[in-house]
Amino acid sequence: MNQASDNQPVEDEHYPLCYVVADDDAEELFLMRTALMQQERPLPVREFYDGQHVIDYLQRNSDMREDEDAHWLLVLDMQMPRLNGLETINAIRKNPDWDTIPILLFTDEQDQTLIYEAMASGANGCVTKPERLEDYRQLFDDFFKPYLRGQ
Repeated sequence: MNQASDNQPVEDEHYPLCYVVADDDAEELFLMRTALMQQERPLPVREFYDGQHVIDYLQRNSDMREDEDAHWLLVLDMQMPRLNGLETINAIRKNPDWDTIPILLFTDEQDQTLIYEAMASGANGCVTKPERLEDYRQLFDDFFKPYLRGQ
């Protein structure tokens, strides 16, 4: 896990591109990390337990960079402490420098109202969590492929 013992994210290297994953379930984080590391184009994976840590990480990492490019591909769980997935998306989209960050939101159920709200808030995708590692791999391959062209 890429977090210090007090649940504060540790300082980050300047990756040209990395996955940022947030879920308060350690087993789900493990499945996501494993699937992402097995992608056609594996990238570093940064993990967090809640949306507030994601916002803090993006802000700190943005402040350390001289360029304005987005360097992250986000995977968020809907149900998290402090800031849930929708609240995290809303906070991210308030920053004009982050309006192009790809965001995939996972839900535990197929709720059309939630999916509509997530997409209207700025998610690029909103799907029910897969149950198997292979399903995660396929979903991540399909979802992130357009964002990895030219990388």
